[in-house]
Parts: sequence; structure tokens; C-alpha cells
Amino acid sequence: MINMKIAYNLLILSILVVCIWFVYVSVDSKAYYRKIYRGILWAAVLMYLNRLLAVSMEQDLISYGEWMLAAERLVHYFLTLAIYTLYAYFIFCLVGQFHYYSRKRKIAFWSVNLAVNVLLITSPWTHAIFYVEDGVAYHGKLFFILILTRGIYALLATVYALMKRKLMIKIFGQSIILLAVFAAIQVTQFLICHDETMYYSTLIVNIIIFLLTITMVEFYKDSTTELLNKKAFRQFIDREIGKPGNEAVYLIKLKNYEYLRDNCYEPSVMVLVRQLAEYMKEYSMLSSIYYFEDGKFGIVVRQKDRFDENTFLDRLKERFCVPFELNGASINLTLFVAVLDVRNGKINKDNFYRYFAVCDGLKYRSNELIEVVRSDSFGIDELQRYRNIEDAIERALAEHEFEMYYQPIISTQTGRVVSAEALIRLTDRLMGFVSPEEFIPISENNGKILEISEYVIDSVFRFVKENDIAAMGMEFVEMNLSAMQCMDKNLTEKLQYYIHKYDIDPRRINLEITETATNFDEHRLKEQLLDIKKLGFTFSLDDYGTGYSNLVRVLEYPVDVIKLDKSIVWAAFTDRDSFVTIKNLISMFHDVRRKLVAEGVENEEQMITLKELGCDYVQGYYYSRPVPKTAFIEYTKSINN
Repeated sequence: MINMKIAYNLLILSILVVCIWFVYVSVDSKAYYRKIYRGILWAAVLMYLNRLLAVSMEQDLISYGEWMLAAERLVHYFLTLAIYTLYAYFIFCLVGQFHYYSRKRKIAFWSVNLAVNVLLITSPWTHAIFYVEDGVAYHGKLFFILILTRGIYALLATVYALMKRKLMIKIFGQSIILLAVFAAIQVTQFLICHDETMYYSTLIVNIIIFLLTITMVEFYKDSTTELLNKKAFRQFIDREIGKPGNEAVYLIKLKNYEYLRDNCYEPSVMVLVRQLAEYMKEYSMLSSIYYFEDGKFGIVVRQKDRFDENTFLDRLKERFCVPFELNGASINLTLFVAVLDVRNGKINKDNFYRYFAVCDGLKYRSNELIEVVRSDSFGIDELQRYRNIEDAIERALAEHEFEMYYQPIISTQTGRVVSAEALIRLTDRLMGFVSPEEFIPISENNGKILEISEYVIDSVFRFVKENDIAAMGMEFVEMNLSAMQCMDKNLTEKLQYYIHKYDIDPRRINLEITETATNFDEHRLKEQLLDIKKLGFTFSLDDYGTGYSNLVRVLEYPVDVIKLDKSIVWAAFTDRDSFVTIKNLISMFHDVRRKLVAEGVENEEQMITLKELGCDYVQGYYYSRPVPKTAFIEYTKSINN
């Protein structure tokens, strides 16, 4: 019998040691809940080492005094309480992000454990929980408090996990149910048999259940962020979406991710993504957070969750007001948040992924730190058009259906065409004309913008090569660079390639950048533009007045021409203050040796007034719409000759 009891405890210890070894070597995970689980395992190991001591004393294998028996009982009760407390903390952190909650809630959680431990430590003198007399350990009059405390921790954690199991992956929900069953068996057999050996054997079974669950859960975890991955998200959506209790699904995208991925040191980008994941967990206080890769996060909110959208977004805004440090550079990051309301049944299992695709594909419409759109602002029709445009872009790239148009830019002093803005157009054989305001943002979202940009560069360089624009009276052709192009680390090499390919003077090409491009890595952008400037290209700043640039900021960039957005031009003819503004802008930019182009000129009054104000060039429908290259050449020759 002696050997059997010792052998039994040694067997349990062996199992625990194997579990510890498995936890440390199976998955390289620093997740908070794994750290707590390791604490549970070590507490169990110490508990069974202590039980070996108890069995040895019980069987008179070692000599002992009352102080040694009291110490054994004290350690035993302390460790069993610790295991149940850590188990509850483990569940609350895994399911509810409890480790991010306020200090008051954490103190309330641990204070019960602390109070019972105080009773335990003082029990050898107070006899509150236990006491030892004549070499025998007895239960004190407050021993029930210890049992009750352990039961409360176990019960609250198990009930909480059962309530939240639908938000977790299926295997975790099943393990919670299995755990609850074994906990019930554990309590029942102890109340009937009063056998601690069986009681703690069942506890070991529960620990092993969690070990197996955690190991399987890791397959549904993203290794970078420790959040649930796309597989877990799809499992939840396929199982739970459309059922009562779900409130909303959030898609959160890092707008700058493509630039960061293509132009920054990858480990640094991953550190940044992990930081964002921590913010998502801390600010939302939810466990149902997913990472889909490529800077995209998902959050599922149920009606019972203590989630406040306004508080969550406000905290994100506070953080994103401060630039992020990446490779020694300060980068301003922005987020796009799409909210899918799933309460009314309009978005269900049949159409969820279609709506989700709309969210993922929506073009960004503002420069706000946190841009929010909601599911009632778009629908299936927009989704269908979005997909049709994506198909049209694919066809145009494969079958060379894009076409370059040119809009003349007129000198106010001579009335001659001095330049032209090259603009890409798409007329699809199925959809007809597709506006650049539609296909450009979509191509930026799906990554096709760089292929389109290659087409534009090649077409414009070929146009300058094949047509003697100087003989036509033109100085240069303007070519737009998207924000993504501006951040392309290979842009300088690409432009050098096309200079040599077509053997043209780079001064005949003027590169237009937009104000939005300056919202990315400003230091990197300035260096890039200066390198390109050395090749001989000139620059224009397009759409001035639509963003946040001021005169000082503009002068930090090597731009030669400032293009006043049509909204400023039109406002000047309807509002006195706007007229004064444009007048002062023209004067200020002339003082710093910059030339100006007024866009959107549509009538003679506007043209004459702008000329009187000293604006250098005008562009707009008053002279010509964007036209194909043949029509543009004919128009230019007719005007300039």
C-alpha cells in the first residue's frame, strides 16, 4: 500500500513534468494565457511534491514533528487555492482580456485569495482553517471558507467560459464543456467519498484537457500577433453568424500597410503590427479579435459584451495622433474601420462574405486618423460593381485596353499650349467608360496600381519620344504619381530605365505628386524626390488646397509648379474671402519662385480674372477636356500655330 501511494503520486508528477516540457517546447508562444498556464502546472508540481512528503509522513517513512505536519498542511492548502485562482485568472484572461482591466477589478479578483491566505498563514495559532494536535491535522471552524473560495473561483470561471464559448473556436468551446463535466464529477465524488486522491486526480485530468486544448488552439492563432487567425474567424462566421446574440463585426485595416511592407525592414513592420494587436486587445477588452495578415484585423462583438465603440475608437485616435517610430523614422499611421451590423438579419450566413468583401474593397474617402464606414452605407449593388471593375482592370492590363488622354495646360500670357496633363482612361468592352475615380482607388486596394503605373510611365515616355513636343511649343508633359508610387523604393531605378529605353530628356517630363502622398513617411518621400530631381525631372504638387499643406511645408519638397485645386478656383468666384485667399496664394508662391496652374477653369470670366491675378497657367474645360493623343496633337498644333 505504501509503495502504491508513492508510485501513484510519482506517476502524477511524471505526467505534470511531461506537460511542462511539452508546453515549453511545443510552441514558441509568449501569449499571456500560456504564462498563466505554466504557473498552474508549476503549482501542481509543487502540490504533488508536497503530497509525497505527506504520504511519507503518513506511512512513517520519515520522522516528523507537529510543526512539519502544520507546514505540510499549510503548503497543501495554499497551493490548491493557488491552482483554482490561477485557473480562474487563466480563463478570464483567455476569454475576456482580464489582464487589461482596471486595477480595481484586479484587486477585487485577488483580494479574496489574499484574505483566505491570511487565514491560512495564521491558522496554526488561530485554528481558523486548520490546526494540528497530537500529530493529527484537523479542519478549523472556518475550513468551509477555503472550500467555498476554491469552488467560487472554479464555478465563476467555468460559467464565464461557457457563456463566451461561442466567440472562441469550436475546439475551445468543446473543451470548456468537457472541463465543466469533469469539474462536476470532481466535486460530486469528493462530497460522497471524501477521497482527496481521486479529487486531485480529476484536477490533473482537467489540466491535461487544457493542455491539449491550448495545443490545438495554436493552430488557430496567428504567430505574429497571438490573435486568432483567418481560419478561426471563418469557423466562427460559418457557425454563428445570423444567430441571436451577435451585434457587429468590425474590419480594421492599416491604410499604410502596403507601403510599410514594400519599403521597410520586415521585422520592424511585424513589431509594429504586434503593437497594434496589443492596442486592439487593450482598448476593446475582447478576446474575439482576429488578424487576417496584411495589416487587417477583425473584431466580433456580441450584445452581452461590455464594448463601447466610441470609447474604443477614441482611444485608437489618441494613440494614432502620435507618430509611430519605425527604423528611426516617425511615420503617421491611419486606420480604416468598417462596421457590419448583424443584428437585424440583413447580413446573414448567406451574404456575410460578400458584404465583408465590400468592406475590404471600399476605397478610402478621407485623411482622418480613423475613417469609419458602416454597413448601411453600401450594399450588394456596390459590391457587384466593385467586382466588375476589378475584372475590367484585369482585362485592360491583359488586353491593353487602357488609353492615355491628354488635357492641355495654357499659358495665361501667350494663350499657347505649354504643357499637358497625361490622364489614364478605361473604356471596358462590357462596362463601357469607367471613371478613374472608381478604378484608381480599387487598383490601389488590390495592388494593381503598380502595374497600371508601369503602363502610364511607358506610354508617356513613348509619347514624348514619338512627338517633338518642343517643336509643338510645349515645355513638358505632366504625369501623375500615386501615393504608392511615390513610396516605391524602386521608382528612381524605373525612371532611369525609361530614360535610357526611350532616350529622352527628363526635363520633358514633369511628375505630379498629390498632397496625400506627403501624409506617409515624409523623410523618405523628400529623399526620393531629391534623388529623382537629380535625374533632371521637375515636379508639380497637384490638388493643392484639398489637404493640410501650408506654404512652409510645400517648400520642403522640390516642387516647381503648384496646381490649385478646382475647388479653390471655383470658390474664388462665389465667395469674397476665397477670392482674397487665391489672390494671396498666387502672390506668395510667386515670391518663392513657384509657378501656378489653376485647375477647373470653365469660362472666360475665370480665365480673365486668373490672368489678371498673375496665375501662370490655366487648365480646364474652357479650353479642352482630356482627349486622346491624336486629337490633342491636332488641338495643340492649331492653337500654337
